[in-house]
Amino acid sequence: MKKNMTGLRTWVYNSKQLDGSLSDSRISAVYAPMTLISEKYSEYSDRIILLPPEFLADCEKKTESALVRLRELGFGQALAHTVGHIELLQRNGFIIHGGNRLNCTNSESAAFFAEKGLESIIVSPELTVKQINALERPIPTGIIAYGKLPLMLNRRCPINDGRPCGKPNCGRYLTDRKGNRVDVICSENTVELLNSDVLMLSDRLGEFDADFAVLRFTVEQDVKNIIDMFENGSETGLDHITRGLYFRGVE
Repeated sequence: MKKNMTGLRTWVYNSKQLDGSLSDSRISAVYAPMTLISEKYSEYSDRIILLPPEFLADCEKKTESALVRLRELGFGQALAHTVGHIELLQRNGFIIHGGNRLNCTNSESAAFFAEKGLESIIVSPELTVKQINALERPIPTGIIAYGKLPLMLNRRCPINDGRPCGKPNCGRYLTDRKGNRVDVICSENTVELLNSDVLMLSDRLGEFDADFAVLRFTVEQDVKNIIDMFENGSETGLDHITRGLYFRGVE
């Protein structure tokens, strides 16, 4: 791991991934769905960054009520997926971290989010390593370094042609024209279709000038072996990996 990185962060979808991340002292922060968080995690409130629903139009009041309850339990950090999330989180007194969907792609956008009061930002995974290294960083800036990245965010489940089931690891998937497995991850009101290949930068993290790296766990249950790879800078033995757009750009 590059010396100037403050640490590894994880992005989780289920309780097993959450518990595995929180029990590992190498993980400086964990992005976790707010639906997973309860009072029993209060001792980790300084490391947990709450993930509200990505789509708020049909659940903003419900989400705000839940955020208020979690704020009263001592959870004071949350992630903004969009600019609309920033206002919601600000009025409820949260320390705000920016997600990659905010599309931070240059120094100007990084400065904009710093002026908005964000504590940190995950840059767009569409940037190249050269572009990332050229960014001015008025706030801590991170990259997504591992995981099956979303290909698409849907409002309806393509498998049952209805509302999302809310089960993030139901085990269901689609098959693309090449026979590749496309995992389907549901939340309360959205569905993500995941890339069949896993983004993996454990052996190339030293090429990035960033403040932190995010390991995005989706279908995995054992998080320790992936964390070990990044801690040691080891080459992956995984099949079907991708380097994303970091070394080739948008084609």
